[in-house]
Amino acid sequence: MTETLTPPTTDLAPGSPLAVLFGFAAVTARLDSRLTADEERDSAETAAADHVYTAYPSTLDRALDDDAWTGHPVLRDDAVQPSAVAHLDGGLWLHHTITADADYRDVLTLIVPCACGRGYVTTLVEDEDDLLDLLQELRLTGGRSAHGGDAGGPHCASAPVA
Repeated sequence: MTETLTPPTTDLAPGSPLAVLFGFAAVTARLDSRLTADEERDSAETAAADHVYTAYPSTLDRALDDDAWTGHPVLRDDAVQPSAVAHLDGGLWLHHTITADADYRDVLTLIVPCACGRGYVTTLVEDEDDLLDLLQELRLTGGRSAHGGDAGGPHCASAPVA
């Protein structure tokens, strides 16, 4: 692979030894900071499995195998971190990612089919107690997100099925 060296904008003379060295450092930094899509997928799967192991030892860790996760690389604009999803059965999914802000916090979301069949409802899962509360509610509806009286009409707040 051939990279063009671009000297930094400083008071250095173009082509000076220091300008060339700065160019090498810039290229190396760009090359080192980018993971391949496969590496991003693997990293996302590992992060999801690790989060489940540490934060959900009595529930998800016992229900999911480490290889239950499917990783996804960042989106083209790099605004979304790598993520991983795990299928739970019955149309329910878990989505895991890590926030891109300064705290790099794990984010786990439960994705549930809507009772009307037109979409999915996502719920942020804060901890194991929160997950158990959600699961207790979902047991009553057969694993579907119940509507608050609108019977799945035009006021359905779910994300449409693509």
